Amino acid sequence: MTQQWGTQGQQPNQGAQSWPGQPGWNRPAQTWGVPAAGAPGQYQQPQYPGPYPQGQAPYPQAAAQPPGRFGPPAQFGQPGYGQPGSFQPANRGHQPGGPRRSPFRGVLLGLVLVIGIGFFAVSLMHYLDGGTGNVANNRPTATPTAPPVSVPAPDVDPPALPVPETYEEAELWLTENAAYAQAAAVPTDCPLPPIDPAGASDAELATHLDDLTACLWRVWSGPLEAAGFELPRPPVTIYAQEITTPCGSQPEFNASYCGANQHIYYDRRIYRIFPEELQRTPFLIETVLGHEFGHTIQARTGIMISSMAFEAKAKETSQAAANVFSRRLEVQADCFAGLFTAAVGDASGLSAGDLTNLRQVAFNLGDDVLTGKDNYDGGHGLGKNRQRWFTAGQETDQLATCNTYTVPATQVR
Repeated sequence: MTQQWGTQGQQPNQGAQSWPGQPGWNRPAQTWGVPAAGAPGQYQQPQYPGPYPQGQAPYPQAAAQPPGRFGPPAQFGQPGYGQPGSFQPANRGHQPGGPRRSPFRGVLLGLVLVIGIGFFAVSLMHYLDGGTGNVANNRPTATPTAPPVSVPAPDVDPPALPVPETYEEAELWLTENAAYAQAAAVPTDCPLPPIDPAGASDAELATHLDDLTACLWRVWSGPLEAAGFELPRPPVTIYAQEITTPCGSQPEFNASYCGANQHIYYDRRIYRIFPEELQRTPFLIETVLGHEFGHTIQARTGIMISSMAFEAKAKETSQAAANVFSRRLEVQADCFAGLFTAAVGDASGLSAGDLTNLRQVAFNLGDDVLTGKDNYDGGHGLGKNRQRWFTAGQETDQLATCNTYTVPATQVR
């Protein structure tokens, strides 16, 4: 899966650091070999973090201070954490989605962007073989938003994604995004009846996923709209063999978000890639789609394209530096997915045990678990950290808890 975007440069604000004229990069999905037998962490039952005090995430939240600067472009791989008041980006306070039109909106004309679940190859082979940081000075105290009166139809022609003009503005969108000041509606009264992914017909699965994106939209539209963003409802395309999309070829046994057309793609056989003992976990496929919808949230708030710009720049230094930004993006989507499962859990009849079991799903998507290599430096995060961010989402209604861009890199490792 290849991500390419860029346009020959129009000049942004004078004095601000501008985007490179034509950024582009390849970021393939994880295509690991079969993990060695007995490798560390391979499909093991993790030790679930917690319990945590009410409202506290697995990682300590930043102590009421604004984030520091990431540093000069050549050093974006390891963000710095400066003293309060040291962050002075261009156009401070502007958030994507407002009336101003960025001269770099043309960047998206060449966008070929896909964010996949990132584990399909090794998991498929396993199947075939038989087997936070809080950036606000005061924590948000907003009450959950009221459920929308009606849910829009899936939008096949959504508005363009927001594009920052400079690295300084992109940093602001990552660390102090207006969405972080919002609270989601937890709980949300949007029941999702159980479905057997193996036995459901194509029509039944299509109906279920349509209901699922409707519930996802209900959870997320309130806080995003309150922050000034648009949230069109993404269509979901179901497939059962490799298909071609505006983001290129989509592999089998995978799920992904494509930024080129803002669609989600879902292989109906994806449940098979999980260990047999997890395949019938209630809300398994809903959790997978919750992660992909998390990428929708990132795209619509400017977080995704900002993060990927920093990732591309960091790659000029090293792949390891670039991986830090990839992991921040992925574990944030895990956190959003966790929040969604908790938001609709009661209405959907999930028990506390069901929600806990979903944390094992997040754990088994870790880079170390999939490779069988302890502490593997990959683009999605170690199992324990993917699990912790997913758990953090389950235990909050505050989007600030899912701000992965102001915590030390070790917390997204």
